[in-house]
Amino acid sequence: MPPAVGSLPAEGPAQAGAGRRLRVLVLDEYFPFPPISGKPIRSWNLLRRLAQRHDITFLCHGHPTEEQRQAAARAGMRVESVDGIGPDAGLGLYARLLVNLLSPYPYSVSKHYTARFREKLRAVLAAGSFDLVHCEWTPYARYVSGLAVPTLIATHNIESQIWQRRAESAGNPLARWFFHSQAAKMERFERRALARATSVTGVSTADAEQAKAWGAARATVVDNGVDLEHFTPSGEGNGERAVFVGALDWFPNVDAAQYFADAILPLALRRTPAMKVKIIGRKAPEALRSALAGRPGIDFAGEVPDTRPHLAEAGIVIVPLRIGGGSRLKILEALAMGKAVVSTSVGAEGLAVTPGKDILIADQPEEFAQAMARLAESPELRRELGRNGRELVEQKYGWDALSLKAERAWQDAAGSGR
Repeated sequence: MPPAVGSLPAEGPAQAGAGRRLRVLVLDEYFPFPPISGKPIRSWNLLRRLAQRHDITFLCHGHPTEEQRQAAARAGMRVESVDGIGPDAGLGLYARLLVNLLSPYPYSVSKHYTARFREKLRAVLAAGSFDLVHCEWTPYARYVSGLAVPTLIATHNIESQIWQRRAESAGNPLARWFFHSQAAKMERFERRALARATSVTGVSTADAEQAKAWGAARATVVDNGVDLEHFTPSGEGNGERAVFVGALDWFPNVDAAQYFADAILPLALRRTPAMKVKIIGRKAPEALRSALAGRPGIDFAGEVPDTRPHLAEAGIVIVPLRIGGGSRLKILEALAMGKAVVSTSVGAEGLAVTPGKDILIADQPEEFAQAMARLAESPELRRELGRNGRELVEQKYGWDALSLKAERAWQDAAGSGR
């Protein structure tokens, strides 16, 4: 579970960055607590540190629970909200997707653009004097077009890249066409939104460079990070135990788990017959559970209260992603625990890792299975990769230092006068 709310971890309080205390309005789809998956983990860890030095109002769809309100109050954030957006399911989803074919906007932008949020934003802006409006997810940038207040868009991925990769991996021709269509719409939206913003942040150099290529006036890197006191070294683990960790309500993780079970695991079991792979993730689709249930070598754990005991037990952490963008917090957490990681190139994108030094990279099923076998057979290699991985995250990926980078981006955007 995340560290207790109300105090920062023993990593130490971040030193205040240069500049004045800002009044910042943050826009997002929901309040990021509890921080139990990638995007909320990043949002919560950065914003709760920034709230120590700036006045933050958080506007979202979905009224916060009492637990969330208490967490926000302890962190020093004020929360404004409107009614939430319904789940994507059933015939209603297909009807909305059909209607979206006629829209110039991608589905994720249209879905999250509501009159109630727009009016609430207008009212909050009228009632307060803000120095900056911060969009915590690119699709919400539609709300800030034309605002007189400086705006910053915090990209977690290049969204169109994810859609494009999903199209490339789709087997059904109709699905492939739909995802290509969404990718094209999203790229047009991203180009306009990022070029109009006062400033943009990306989680990797590649993402920031893409924003600049699309016309962003300012684009800086604020990497993903890890809580170095929460995730601590646990030894090399059992070489015949591997673990996959990822939110299973996000399609790229579902695809990765299925791809691993179908294409990689049979090869891995030929080399290491005793290998057991634990699949951990919240909100797993029943179709995935059914597909993997009873498979030799698979232990489908689903949602767990704390991933650390499972990471500690395992000798190998696998990241077989084929679709994705930004960078992977799950890799940073594994490295912080001193674990040996095998990942695809897509899985390790955006991280300053060195293949063979602090991670193993394998893009073909046979290569992936071979890398797992090497680690299963060599505690020394697992220890070496784990030691180097921990050193890397200590040097580059602590949240305190990263919050200062985010703060500098805020100060630069707010000081621009746009």
